[in-house]
This record gives sequence, C-alpha cells and structure tokens, in this order.
Amino acid sequence: MSFKIRYKPLIDIKINHDYFLDDGTTKFDDLVESQKKIRLSNYNISDYLTITPVLKTQLDLRNHKIVLKKTNRGFMLLVNVDEYTKAGDSSQVFCPKVQPSKDLLLTFELRFKDTYFKNYTNPVEDEENRFYYFSNIRPDGENNSLSIFFKNTKVHTQFLLQPETSRAIMYDIMINEIASIDAKGLENITLINPEDINEPENVALLNTYVQTQKRNGLIGYFRFGIDGRGNNDLLVDDTVEVPNGPDEMMSCLPDNVPDPILRFENRKTLWRYSNIKEDETFITKDEQPLTQNGFIELKRNDFEQPKPKNMFFSNPDKRHVTVEEDNIYSEIFI
Repeated sequence: MSFKIRYKPLIDIKINHDYFLDDGTTKFDDLVESQKKIRLSNYNISDYLTITPVLKTQLDLRNHKIVLKKTNRGFMLLVNVDEYTKAGDSSQVFCPKVQPSKDLLLTFELRFKDTYFKNYTNPVEDEENRFYYFSNIRPDGENNSLSIFFKNTKVHTQFLLQPETSRAIMYDIMINEIASIDAKGLENITLINPEDINEPENVALLNTYVQTQKRNGLIGYFRFGIDGRGNNDLLVDDTVEVPNGPDEMMSCLPDNVPDPILRFENRKTLWRYSNIKEDETFITKDEQPLTQNGFIELKRNDFEQPKPKNMFFSNPDKRHVTVEEDNIYSEIFI
C-alpha cells in the first residue's frame, strides 16, 4: 500500500450542446477531428450553465475528501485514494481514503444562465411540473423509458421525470439534503409529512415550488449513488491486502471510470423572413436547426413561396424566437 496523497477520478461528466458544437446541419460527432478540436477550443459550458452541489453534498464532498473540478465540457469528481494490492492477485487497486457508505448520494443542481437557452434548446420541457434527472439510479415510480446516466452519450430528453416523480424527488432533496442544513424558505415544505405527499394541497404546493425553480433556471439534477443498484455502481467491492493486518473488503475504483456524455439537442424552428419595407414574408416549408456555427443555405423551393433570385437570406440567431399556436418561428428582418 502506498501512502502518497493522490486523487483519482470517481466520475467524469461531459455536457455537449448541438447549438454550440454542430456546424450547420453537420453534427459534431460527424466532424473530422481537426474541426472537433476547433469547436471544443471555443466551448465552455459555463457560458450557459451552472452546476452547484446542494448543501448536504457540499458537506459530503468535504467529509469524504472528494473534489469537484469543473471543466470546459462539464465536471469531474476526484477522490482522495490509497493504493492497495488485491488479495491473491498482484494487480493494484485504488480505494477512497474515506470509505463512503453504500447509501451515499451526491446531488448537483443544474441551471441555465443564458437568457436565450430555451430558444435554442430542443425544448426544456414547457410543462412546468416536470424536470430532468441525470442519475445512475432510476427512481421508484419511473419505468425503463427513463434512461440511466452512467455511460455512453445520451440526449437530455431521455431523462424527463413524470410529474409525480418530480414532486417526490424535489421533496426528498429539499427535506433531506437542503432543509436538514438550512430550512430558510422551505418552511412550508418541511411541514409536509412523507405519507401525505400526494394530498391535493401538498401536490399543489410542490408543483408551485417546482414551477418557481424552473422559472429561475432549473433544468434538473445530477445525482449519483455509490450503490447504483446493479451494474451502475460508482465503486466496486474488492478484497485488498492490508499491511500488518488481515485482508479487508473495501470499496474501490473500478477499472474504467464512468464517463457519461449528456447531449443537449438544438431546437429546430421555421425560419420567417420579413421584409417590412416591401410588406413581404417568406417562411421555410420545414423546420431548420439553430446553430452558432456554420451556414445553412436555403434554396428557392425551401420556402412556402419562392424567394427572389437576387435576395440573400442570412441564418437566424438565438435571440428572436416566437411561438404561435403549434408553430415555432425564428424571426429574421430583411
């Protein structure tokens, strides 16, 4: 066993957004490596998102010697480890210096801070009583249609909770991970008994709280359990050799660090060009993706009525999006 002070990744989360990383209609994953490097060199999630550990998680991180490291593409959790030799095996394994309990949950709040985030994101659910939940544990009440966030790349729309589960998760986080440390502003929620959470007046109260948080930028929560209920555990049990003592079962890092990628889809809109001087309007037949980079060329037959041959139409930016009945328009004035 080595007594060097060292930190190893516990989990490495990356967040991609099509709006910033795609090149026109070409998806980021389809770009050549040199183009990807250029996109990523100018990409920083802090331009549009904030990630904050809730109060209990802030304490748990300190108490378990886990460091939150924010990166341009997301965040990592680094844990202070000791190095051991597996019992009956010459291989080395790294185990957290402070062994966590199996029921430890680490919760991080995800909010958008860009005023126009909803304009260019395929939609942050407009139904106000639901939010997104990115976790290696599927909560009770949700079926397999709710994805597990642990490996590979998955789209954000796969993680939308049902209203009932949204209320239950919000209640659990507020009561056990925030109010237990500081109940300011949560006095009414703390009065709800767990067995009464589905009473009409409590449903209304929790829905109002979810709606208020969403109006203040809440997208949802990242939440990771040490025990992922199966193949999604952050740590695995290994028997290790302990100097001057018997072999011991410990929770240790797996061979491969979980490195999930969350991909936010960009929104598609109808593009509506308005020539106020000539009192003309040109609208695309089909929705087009909104991107910060690249150029999407529109041909005459892409419009409901053909545009003049000598007229150049620019691509819209993220600022001017209008919802009218069942249609969403990007407004461009020419």
